Amino acid sequence: MSDRTEKDQSGIAYGFGRHRGLLVDRNGIEEIVYGRVLLYLEKPDTDLIRGLAPRLSGVIVEEPVTPYAPEARALWSLPIPVLTGVRVDDSWLGHEVIVDFDAATTAPPPSAATELRLHAEVSSLAEAHEAGHLADGWSPLRAEDLRALPASERAELWHFFAESGRPLPAVRYFDEPAGGPPAASFGRRGVRVLLPDAIDYFRTVVAESPDDNPLVVLPMVSVRAEIAAFAAATGARWRLGLDIATPAAALGVADLVEGCHLLHVSTGDLAQHILVWDRTVRNDLLLPPDRLPPVVTQLVEWSASVAAARSIPCRVAVDLRPSPQLHEQLVTAGVREISCPAPLIRHWRHLLDRAQ
Repeated sequence: MSDRTEKDQSGIAYGFGRHRGLLVDRNGIEEIVYGRVLLYLEKPDTDLIRGLAPRLSGVIVEEPVTPYAPEARALWSLPIPVLTGVRVDDSWLGHEVIVDFDAATTAPPPSAATELRLHAEVSSLAEAHEAGHLADGWSPLRAEDLRALPASERAELWHFFAESGRPLPAVRYFDEPAGGPPAASFGRRGVRVLLPDAIDYFRTVVAESPDDNPLVVLPMVSVRAEIAAFAAATGARWRLGLDIATPAAALGVADLVEGCHLLHVSTGDLAQHILVWDRTVRNDLLLPPDRLPPVVTQLVEWSASVAAARSIPCRVAVDLRPSPQLHEQLVTAGVREISCPAPLIRHWRHLLDRAQ
């Protein structure tokens, strides 16, 4: 992927690519009298970075920064690329280096998709019937939704999937504890619940699937340690997929996909975390209802290109109003499979039929 730093109309900047320069820390920057350098910081300092921006080709910050941190929005608004959560060997300081802001992995640009395959997001038997005759497949089922259904309806739902003639859906692990407040209120990321009771119940949910080799999607994963912790807690008994829902996960996706069987890119979560805006409050400038913000499109493109290079299925979840502009964004980014809520399936099918 080529070097670029783009700024969308909301003022949020995003950049990636390969950056060459002399790697220095904040103590050595004043000794450089010419040229552009890569700045290495242990902790984010947006005021320092902004003041030195004309002299920098990029910034590496050792401390991870989540979208919930107070400095997150300030970092994303900087005019140069900033990569957080990356450690640098001190021996490189003072030497010319090339830093790859694509997580040390390069991939060929994705080829434009000729058509999109539609996967329906369903939470009940009624929604499955509504979208079943129009969908090409099924999005991962949320464990919370399955837990909320009566046992008889869960059995009917799995029977419907098995008889649909399409591959059985994956099951997404819990987003939050049962009966408790949303884990996001505590600012926690990643696989949020690894309590024995939650895992035991999840085993019961997955066991109801007719799939002999079920696929489990992990939500909000940002680092490999979270994947390892889940595998250890469950005895590594299932194939694993990843839900890419944070900037950290999207930027570092090349380091997360080893052994992965599905990338599920949640554009709604990405937009909310990057733009630091509550999606329940309408803002057509930050979050247009019929197209992806440019910064989200870039992250989707990167995820799709990494998945293509590794031969991993990549599915992009969109809950926006289907439009020719959104369709073009997805196709240009190399997206071949999308998932959307069941009520939107017929609108997408109509749009795709007209585009052919």
